[in-house]
Amino acid sequence: MPSFEAKTMGRKFYVLSLALAAVMSCGLEQIDGDSDDGIWMGPGSLVGGGNSGSGVGQKVWYAVGVDYPDGYDWKADEECGSVKCSLVVFANGIPMMKVPVGNEYEVSSDPDTHRMIGHHLYTDFSTPDETVIKRDGVQLFRYAGRERIVDMRVLGDDLYTLGQARDRGGFTFRCNGEEILGRKSGYLFTGFQQCEDGFDFAFCEQIGSGTDVVERYYCYCSGEVYQVALREDVRKVWDMMMWESNVSYIASLVGISSPVLFHGDTMNVLDIPSSFKAASCRFVADGENPKVEVMMTQKGRTSFVALWDGADKDVVFPEGYTIASAYGCDDSVCCVLNAPAVSENGIIYRCGEQMAMPDGYMSMGGRSMELIDGMLYVGLTSTSGGNAAVWVDNEMKPLKINGFISYISSD
Repeated sequence: MPSFEAKTMGRKFYVLSLALAAVMSCGLEQIDGDSDDGIWMGPGSLVGGGNSGSGVGQKVWYAVGVDYPDGYDWKADEECGSVKCSLVVFANGIPMMKVPVGNEYEVSSDPDTHRMIGHHLYTDFSTPDETVIKRDGVQLFRYAGRERIVDMRVLGDDLYTLGQARDRGGFTFRCNGEEILGRKSGYLFTGFQQCEDGFDFAFCEQIGSGTDVVERYYCYCSGEVYQVALREDVRKVWDMMMWESNVSYIASLVGISSPVLFHGDTMNVLDIPSSFKAASCRFVADGENPKVEVMMTQKGRTSFVALWDGADKDVVFPEGYTIASAYGCDDSVCCVLNAPAVSENGIIYRCGEQMAMPDGYMSMGGRSMELIDGMLYVGLTSTSGGNAAVWVDNEMKPLKINGFISYISSD
């Protein structure tokens, strides 16, 4: 006789099979349900959550897409703000959840306002006076002030956020909406770095006003704030991060034309050709050596993107290509680049290997890729009106949405 566990799994599989059949036979708009808040939970919800149903040792992959009504030209978006659209979450390619977008729902379609953490969709929304944080379309908390959430992490039952003020300088570090640390001036660098007892991050505080502004640099580490001492010849700090409880930063120095990486006890010049000028520098990953992205300009017009692995130049991409999303993996980095023209193919860069993006696609959103169980997942958006798709090691997995994929993650 089958055990109770076997019977339960059998029922789950049967329910999932029926639900999948329903999904395959109709579009997302036909399975909205009668929920008063418009939130729909689909068969993909049985796939995720503790890896249930995903197979032993396999992770569940999630894709978040912004879905518009069939036939609506979302690229032109002439009815921006009034057209009905939704955030749709897929688990292993199966529709898991749909959350309506709009001011009345306090949910935005902007790619930088939603993220998957584990099995849950977290969104942030700014009203004229407040910031609203939701999980799976349901409010967790709200607080006074309009903030752009730079980073968000979950630790146990607590949700930590780093928020940059939208209408002034300054930022706030919060736990469940309650302020832990705040500054009324300045800005944040690269977001959270996880440590043994929580999260570390670095920031700049600006003292004074007008032409007399002085920038001072700090790190928040293990619940304490420490001022970072810099060399006297530092002209500009491009980015700063905590790395194994040490501060690493990229800076421009007096008398040196190329940016310099300070990492632990080492100082390395990022060798840029003399005809180029650094337009921006940032950390994109860490590992044995931090990975650095540099945007370079030539004669103020053309642009090139280059990656450095510590002091070593890893790759310089062709002229005009821009990194849409970057993901650190072990001791390397993966990134997806959009081409300078729609008629050209983008580039998918995986740990030193360059591959052409499929014809008629581009990448949208700042977190549209992840390496999962040794396979690279990239969310791609059609430029010709077709379905969005997830590229998995050269195999395309179409997702039935009229819109774009903004986020890829796993649990």
